[in-house]
Amino acid sequence: MMKEHKARPHIFQSFDALKGFRELLEKQERVIVPKPCLSEEDLRILDEKIHQILPGMMVTVILFDHGDYIQIKGTVAKINLDTKIIQIVKRKIPILSIVDIECEDLCY
Repeated sequence: MMKEHKARPHIFQSFDALKGFRELLEKQERVIVPKPCLSEEDLRILDEKIHQILPGMMVTVILFDHGDYIQIKGTVAKINLDTKIIQIVKRKIPILSIVDIECEDLCY
């Protein structure tokens, strides 16, 4: 009887009759747009903002990721200007993909 009891949970696993269909729909819904070209002034301001960011600050970042604009809000865990990576909570974000960054503690 014990062997039957261990195998029994497999009966109740969910079954996806349309395996891969959801992923296919998500791919078709994505509209790829070109990466924005920021002006020299926009780049200067963005650079100044990034240089003011410190770990522990709450920030809202808008980044360009695989053809989509994504907004991420969270606490900065790490920032490394040498490797050009900012980590918000557990997500590592390439600084070069950032389009805008907002923080109440920034001078802008």
